Amino acid sequence: MNVEPIINARFKKFKETYELNNIADGEAFERFVNHAILSAHQPDAFSADEELLDIVCVGGRNDMGIDGLAIKVNGLLVKSIEEAEGILDKFKRATVEIIFIQSKYSPKFDSGEFNKFIAGVRDFLNEDHKQPMNDSIKDVLKIKDFLLSDDVVIMWEKNPTVRIYYVAMGKWRDSPHHIALADQWKEDIFQLNTFEDPKSHFVDSEALKDICDSNENTFSTSLNAIDTMALTEVKNVDDSCILICYANELTKLLTTDDKVIRKSLFNDNVRDYQGTNNVNIEIDETIREDPEKFILLNNGITIVCDEFVPSNRRITLKNPQIVNGCQTSHVLYYAKEKGINVEKIPLSIKVISTKDSEVINQIVRGTNRQNIVYDEAFETTKKFHKNLEEFINAISVDYERIYYERRSKQYHHNPLIKQTQKINVRILTQTFIAMFLNMPHKSHAHESKLLKEFANSIFQDVHSKLPYFTAALTFYKLEKYFRNNYVKKKQFYSYRAHLMMIFRELIAGKCPNIYSEKAIDTHSNQILSVLKDSNATDEYFRESENVFEKCKSIWVNDLGKSTYGIKDIADYTKLIFKEITRSQDPEIALKIEVDNKFKGKVLKTLVDRFGNRCGFIKRFPNDIFFHSKANKNLNFNNLVGKYVSYETQITPRNNREIAVEVTIE
Repeated sequence: MNVEPIINARFKKFKETYELNNIADGEAFERFVNHAILSAHQPDAFSADEELLDIVCVGGRNDMGIDGLAIKVNGLLVKSIEEAEGILDKFKRATVEIIFIQSKYSPKFDSGEFNKFIAGVRDFLNEDHKQPMNDSIKDVLKIKDFLLSDDVVIMWEKNPTVRIYYVAMGKWRDSPHHIALADQWKEDIFQLNTFEDPKSHFVDSEALKDICDSNENTFSTSLNAIDTMALTEVKNVDDSCILICYANELTKLLTTDDKVIRKSLFNDNVRDYQGTNNVNIEIDETIREDPEKFILLNNGITIVCDEFVPSNRRITLKNPQIVNGCQTSHVLYYAKEKGINVEKIPLSIKVISTKDSEVINQIVRGTNRQNIVYDEAFETTKKFHKNLEEFINAISVDYERIYYERRSKQYHHNPLIKQTQKINVRILTQTFIAMFLNMPHKSHAHESKLLKEFANSIFQDVHSKLPYFTAALTFYKLEKYFRNNYVKKKQFYSYRAHLMMIFRELIAGKCPNIYSEKAIDTHSNQILSVLKDSNATDEYFRESENVFEKCKSIWVNDLGKSTYGIKDIADYTKLIFKEITRSQDPEIALKIEVDNKFKGKVLKTLVDRFGNRCGFIKRFPNDIFFHSKANKNLNFNNLVGKYVSYETQITPRNNREIAVEVTIE
């Protein structure tokens, strides 16, 4: 079958989805290939946010023959040293993979181009560099050098791995010349004594189609069963059963043709692979020492699919998703990669056929509650996010259509919704913290860290939904502004969080407390009235850029400081506020981080040993204490169950955080 028309159709759809019709086909195709291949490694990496795609697309002048260049740390694609540090700080371990891509929108696998490509890869991986390299490659090189530094090396679980992809639209015919070049390249990489397990992949049009199919989970697979047992009938579930099979059947499902674990299978899982923690070590020990007991000691796998067809001890799954068993799946995959025979390891799989999203959500939550999963992993299953999804999807009709993609790939099957119209929880978390909490210098962190740090300041049940929509729409409009202003994008794109904060402040002034619904809605509506007018919006974006540039000039010329890393520096945020308010009083700027109140429900009240009233207010991760001595006007009668607003204060005697200025709502 000639699959080239299918690839061309997908390429055309990609250009429309990412609004790339104004750039040359060659450059757009490079972005298409980079997106497809790297999505196989991390399915949600490019969701709604173009910055990572811009970073990994390094083709152009002085590109060393490399079109795509990405680094994975503990399975996650990283954009900066700061992101890598955040991941390492969380997991205290490091697995590193460097991925290189060369793609040609032509049918020929050109040996000269391939030789140029692998020469560039060698140069990049060497300590000394001979070839000229552009700024995009230099930025990724800084990340590589950081990950190879002594401080990180001690965290390595194994030496970094290297993987290259050479893509052309013809048919790969096992060219001996190309294979010889690839083998020589592997030997050269081994001789560096730094990297291990270099892999080379020649991707033709059919292989690229398979990668796209796998990313979209539009594939079927058949598993040989030891036995199956039908489960009882359930409303909104088409069919369900328990499947007993050997682990090698599961690994067929887990692995793509280029031997990468099929990450798209875990889109609906609450967490990614956790590495060598105690639970996974025990799973691995069972595989090695007591494989026949595996089915007794392991909870098994839960798969949700569009449909399944059992036939003579064989079951065919259509569009499967592993919603529970991510850790087991990965440990089995890595065991097989290390040469362990998994053919006689028995495994139980619960297979559920349903297209009902609410049922899927219940299955995800129910099957994962048996394990230790932190509450932030379930963030988007909370009622607030369900209501926010409905609110954003409804109100955006009056502005520009955007969608809150609460679940990964939720709108994937709707061809009318462009990728640029989707806002996910990561983007919403980062933009809200930057824009409405005035902390752009903190907002670049990974969402798991932000959700924990700001657990009592964002996504609260008592919050108005309007500022969240305002942040989402501002992000969407700013992305659109940069797509239409490529020069501005290169200059300001990394500072979007700061620009959004400035944008809000220029339009509506000081941000009121986010718990004051009437005030924050009035504030948000001022911003939304500007966002309705594209010309006015772009004018405010330009003015925001001017403020940012003026502050940068003051930072360098007047204060004598470096611009390196300014997006992460709190003092630079304070400088911006001084400039916006045109005030020399530093206390005004200082208020951006301390002038904030909280809301919560009173859980209980009690009397201390001296007869004074006190109590606790619900708060994450620990409930907060309040006392009558610090809240003299508070009426404690019938206080339990009521919502209160409060500020926080650190007691000098025991350095304990308590609630003060507690007021009944």
